[in-house]
Amino acid sequence: MRILFASLGSRGDLNPLLALAAACRERGHAVSVAAAESFREQVEASGFAAWPLRPDVLCAAGQVRHFSDPSKGPERLLRTEVFPASESTYSDLLTAARGADLLVVGELLYVAPLVAGTLGVPWVNVILAPSSFLSLSDPCVLAPLPALSRLGRFSHWPLRAVLALGRHLTERWARPLRDLERRLGRTPVANPVYAGKHSPHLVLTLFPEFFAPKQTDWPQNALQTGFPFFQQPSETTLAADVLAFLDAGPPPVVFTLGSAVVMMADDFYDLAEEAVGRIGCRAICLVGGNPGPASVSGGILRAPYIPLEAVFPRAAAAVHHGGIGSCAMALRSGIPSVVIPFGYDQPDNGARLERLGVACVVRRRGLTARLLEQGLRRVLEDGTMSCRARELARQIHPDRDMARSIEAIEQAASPAATHKI
Repeated sequence: MRILFASLGSRGDLNPLLALAAACRERGHAVSVAAAESFREQVEASGFAAWPLRPDVLCAAGQVRHFSDPSKGPERLLRTEVFPASESTYSDLLTAARGADLLVVGELLYVAPLVAGTLGVPWVNVILAPSSFLSLSDPCVLAPLPALSRLGRFSHWPLRAVLALGRHLTERWARPLRDLERRLGRTPVANPVYAGKHSPHLVLTLFPEFFAPKQTDWPQNALQTGFPFFQQPSETTLAADVLAFLDAGPPPVVFTLGSAVVMMADDFYDLAEEAVGRIGCRAICLVGGNPGPASVSGGILRAPYIPLEAVFPRAAAAVHHGGIGSCAMALRSGIPSVVIPFGYDQPDNGARLERLGVACVVRRRGLTARLLEQGLRRVLEDGTMSCRARELARQIHPDRDMARSIEAIEQAASPAATHKI
């Protein structure tokens, strides 16, 4: 088959689709990838034909900070960028998908039903984190209202009211998309941020049941497999200085803020190094493009980037923002986490790790070296947390889960795969 994978958002949104794309290529399918222009180099380095996709919303640190605000970030992203660009996104995706037999899309591509309908091809949407479902039966931790999830475990009405308000607001934000539907002569679909983003062919859900079990209010055709793990061909070995550091002492704590949040780190890495100094443990700080040269000093290695799949398995613990990719890699590596959520799905992911007994969550607002030290001591000194992390690692089967995902994608190309949601 000819399959187009398409992603908007950060590298954390793109990498899972690249993992699926690579597995489809290994099965003999012709694969191409549509993504923001700022990711062209990564897509092409992975061996895929790259198609540009607008808007490129996360290409600068200022934009990341603007769109990552816990309260206003999602509104800013959808109302001022994603929905106003609906016509451009539709045009780009339509161009990229011509000749494809199947379209596989990540979050934010609300024009996917229009493109698939225009071309007459089936499509699949990919869900990376449980909070994307906005389930009533499994209340997620919403970044602007974290206490709401606790109330939701006793009564559904507070969350139901908030979600109803969300539907009303997102319908207003989605007017450019609704205008595009009318110009194309299409009947408006369900709210695009809620049910409308789900494909009638397949909703591919890429996290394991122990992280979040399937709920009755998920789409009927949601198939839950497991975390996807993407590895660049050039990232199979560690640099000599990193390998030497790892070999020189006990397992370190790894500090990382992913690919987007790292652009708004502020004093995070200074606090990290102060906390590590108080504890006396070793650490690796993945600082991205933040100031300060790569160096080794006082048992701390600073580096712009090291692939997590190479360093997490040799770590004592991880300190991260709660992005689903970082959570997945920590679980796969069998190490506990200190999670410092910034926004979006991160508070919910962190809460799930905490409920699983493999993490503690520390608030970003008001973060101090002392609070970070306390969180670190908890995960480093609690032997049951490390044991539980190793136990969960044994329940992750990447090859088996990927095979199930690819088989489902292949089956979705059949007209018989269509179900009513």
